[in-house]
Amino acid sequence: MKEAIYGRRHVGKCIEPEEVAKFSDDPTFLGCSANVVSLLDAKCSGKKQCEVHIPDADLEQTKPCLKGLKMFLEVSYTCFEGKPALFVISQSQHKFE
Repeated sequence: MKEAIYGRRHVGKCIEPEEVAKFSDDPTFLGCSANVVSLLDAKCSGKKQCEVHIPDADLEQTKPCLKGLKMFLEVSYTCFEGKPALFVISQSQHKFE
């Protein structure tokens, strides 16, 4: 998991300029976000598939923006093929005198 941001960071295809025109100076409406990489890492890393449904209770608890605003999740990740690791634990018996 490289990056995971939850909030309303910028105007784009999901947030039109007209929607934010009257709130452009309010950082709790646009530009508000939380770094949720640790939450997404716990939910998704090490798995072949991962689904996060928005709204998500864990993400909602971060409360990066005003209550009631539609939030967006932006995620950057890299998938790679892994192989199971083999761990060998050896026990030694020591006699102390």
